[in-house]
Amino acid sequence: MHTENRDEMRERIIEAALKRFTHYGASKTTMNEIADDLHCSKASLYYYFPDKHSLHLAVLEKAGEMYFQEIEQSAATATTAQEALLDMIPVRHNFARRFCRLELFKVLKDKQLLHSDETFRQAREKETALVAGIIRKGVASGELVADNPEQIAALYIQSMIGLRLSLSARELTDDISEEEFEIVRQWQVQLADIFIKGLKS
Repeated sequence: MHTENRDEMRERIIEAALKRFTHYGASKTTMNEIADDLHCSKASLYYYFPDKHSLHLAVLEKAGEMYFQEIEQSAATATTAQEALLDMIPVRHNFARRFCRLELFKVLKDKQLLHSDETFRQAREKETALVAGIIRKGVASGELVADNPEQIAALYIQSMIGLRLSLSARELTDDISEEEFEIVRQWQVQLADIFIKGLKS
């Protein structure tokens, strides 16, 4: 029972931080504000998270879980590989717009969170595996032709990431305008179309 209460409190802290980070930005949110939202002491937060960096990472992991739930549901309801790949784009786009204030790139640059690289690597591998599964289903149905779905999926995901990073020559940043979001979305649709046409039998 005690463990369940601890787990529940930890989840409540993450949810409160996610709400504040999403609205105000992670860097502009203090541990005091999160504690006030939860009507608890700041010391209570530090019992579960040794510092704000660890809480930030936990929030990003929570957001990632939400993203994969949405994207897996989207892929499961698609009737073709083409539909599945195209339906992933608005999910990715809406997620990026909703959680842009979580400061993902700030975390990646932060030397105090270098251990988080493993978390992001696993997330990228999970998304790549999802795309590979879509391609394999497309091959099995005769919709697509591909000798190495895993390699193609890895290229596809890396290309999608590259589109976001190619918008600016400045350092990695989470500061992206609505116009830039739309440009990325259009590019991703065009890229998906190129990949799909290249894999059509």
